[in-house]
Amino acid sequence: MISDRQLDELGPAERADLARRLAGLAPPVRTLAQERARLRFVVVSAVASAVMIPWIAILAATLPPRYLAGHWRATWIGFDVVLGAALALTAWAALRRRRIVILAAAVSGTLLACDAWFDVMTASGPDRWVSIATGALVELPLAGWLFFVALHLVKRRA
Repeated sequence: MISDRQLDELGPAERADLARRLAGLAPPVRTLAQERARLRFVVVSAVASAVMIPWIAILAATLPPRYLAGHWRATWIGFDVVLGAALALTAWAALRRRRIVILAAAVSGTLLACDAWFDVMTASGPDRWVSIATGALVELPLAGWLFFVALHLVKRRA
């Protein structure tokens, strides 16, 4: 226990450090509005997840096994532009030590995993083996590493 006399003897920097450390120990106080917003978020997320179950069943029953896609080039170029931007944001945020690096790494990892999936699923012939190799050797390991870094940073901040 720290006495009033000991507190009086602390300098401004020591008091600020003590205040910061004590604030880190206390659980955050949530208002009723914050708790309602959190519950609303939980409900919306859960309902959206539940709605996906019949939607997936409908797609499985009705989608044709083959489909000729329009705007194929624009689709892949656009996706890769977004992926490149996410990776650039991740690098910038890490360089600048910004907290957004956690979100950027998670988004980049997700986009890399999606890229690997769609590359493999849309390729045919010898292109499929190239897609499998790049997915297994480059995209998925990099995605896993980005997820690991994001999780590590979240744990360190908690």
